[in-house]
This record gives sequence, structure tokens and C-alpha cells, in this order.
Amino acid sequence: MTSKANCLLFSLEELQAYKKISRDANPIHDTGLVFGILIMARVEAILSAHWDYQAITKYEYKFLKPLFVGERAQVEFLREGEFEVWRENECIGKGVCIGK
Repeated sequence: MTSKANCLLFSLEELQAYKKISRDANPIHDTGLVFGILIMARVEAILSAHWDYQAITKYEYKFLKPLFVGERAQVEFLREGEFEVWRENECIGKGVCIGK
């Protein structure tokens, strides 16, 4: 099941703001490639809300495919603590998030 609450969508403005704050000048992000840490942070917030975690004790994420500005992806919840990130019909990431 997908909903707006588990949607990932990043704007160019978000990338530019993160680039400025982080001082990450890697030119690959000038192509619109979303910073991995932005994806991970947004996913962590979605997972914490979905599973009602007060604290995260373990968080692992494996990037399988890139995500670019304007591309919409969805967090799919599997067994508790396990998740995947999908863009259309393609899994672009997966991971584990354990909390309490």
C-alpha cells in the first residue's frame, strides 16, 4: 500500500540547500542526483512514524539505483524492520530499521 505519507520526492531547492549546508561539492549532484543522506533521512522519518519507533537502534540502507530530483519513490513496508524503496516498478533500495 502506498500513500503520500511514504512518498519520497525531492526538489532542486532541497538539493541546493543540502549542498550549501553540508559543503558537499561533489559535481555528480549537479546532475540532479539526490544525496544519499537525504534519502536515508527521509526514509528513517517515514519508518519511525509507520512503526511508531521512539528511537532507532539499527539502520542499514543499500542503494540499488539512483534517485533524481523530480522522481517519485515510495517506501514499501515488509516485515517489521524491513523495507524497500520503489520507483515505479523498480526497487531502488532496501534496508533494515530496528527501533524501540
